[in-house]
Amino acid sequence: MAKRDGLNVKMIERLNEPGKYSDGRNLYLHVGPKGSKSWLFIYRRLGKDRMRGLGSYRHVGLDEAREKAGEYRAMLRQGIEPPKARGAVQKKETRRTFEQVNERYLSEHKDSWKNPERAESLWRNSLRDHAYRIIGEKDVADIDVKDIHAVLSPIWLDKHPTAKKIRWRIGAILAYAAALDLRPDIDLTRKGGKLDRLLPKAKRVHVVKPHDSLDYREAPEFMSALRERKGVAASALDFLILTAARAKEVRLLTWDQIDLDEGVWNAPEELMKAGRAHRVPLTPDAVAILKSLPREKASDYVFISATQPGHPMSNMAMTQLLKRMGRKEGVTVHGFRSTFRTWTAEECLDIPREIAETALAHSVGGVEAAYQRGDYFNVRRNLMERWAAYLAGEAK
Repeated sequence: MAKRDGLNVKMIERLNEPGKYSDGRNLYLHVGPKGSKSWLFIYRRLGKDRMRGLGSYRHVGLDEAREKAGEYRAMLRQGIEPPKARGAVQKKETRRTFEQVNERYLSEHKDSWKNPERAESLWRNSLRDHAYRIIGEKDVADIDVKDIHAVLSPIWLDKHPTAKKIRWRIGAILAYAAALDLRPDIDLTRKGGKLDRLLPKAKRVHVVKPHDSLDYREAPEFMSALRERKGVAASALDFLILTAARAKEVRLLTWDQIDLDEGVWNAPEELMKAGRAHRVPLTPDAVAILKSLPREKASDYVFISATQPGHPMSNMAMTQLLKRMGRKEGVTVHGFRSTFRTWTAEECLDIPREIAETALAHSVGGVEAAYQRGDYFNVRRNLMERWAAYLAGEAK
């Protein structure tokens, strides 16, 4: 057996200076002002140090203290608070705090989410920043509407989108707790319930502002100015506008998604907001952009960072380019999707709505969607070629 670092009997016998001496793994020997020695188990929870006594050194030896500390660590991993008094009955507690249930919920559900690592971080941080101070240590069985109102009311007006997400997340945690029989199965966050009578009407305090977009009638002139610019950001923005794609989809585009011969971009489901794979028809102009780009052996990304070789371009590169072009206000990268959609509605009266929506990788709902399994690819190719011609000033 490997030798364990930490305290040993001889060291303990010689210790007389008052203080706490670490044995490692949360176990400490406390030496009092008059030379008394006792064991402490110290751990951190909700930003505070917690302490549990394990008994006097006269009655509890080093090996027994280590064994007890191991039991306490195992309890913490299971979400169980170690007992405050040594000798208390060691059984699983029925009390569960909101934070404990949230951690268990995350451990069981996060792997089913799209981009689990980022989603988990956003989920945990939002509750830590806005909910834990009020309900983090509260037993889930005792949480009521007034508690949830206390969490949401400070941010309901100023940070309404965040507040809505937190409301949903609290509801999900409490529903999970109810499924574990830790609280009554009552939805405190449901719409139309008591919580809505406590909070002001959302539509009166927050209006969702769409992304600023370029008027489609100005698009040909803008594209002419854009194509005079050099660099990866200019090529990426040109490609984004031609394909009506999202910025993330373009930034993280890799060469294995592209079929230059067939003029097809096969975007995988993990790249798409809707979580479904999407085929994008590439016009000759879009293919020409791709063929003009350099290829790096060390990276498969198409649009490579100018400052970090091998990495995708920055998520601010295209936005900064718009600012350099004098478009600080009124135009956003994401807004070019709106520019395309408005053009199709105003200038392509022969194109059905579902074709334009599919070009944007939007879901087309209703009963029809259950039977329509195609993606209108050939029709969309014609639409994107008309869009490219319009942008080039070759058609109205």
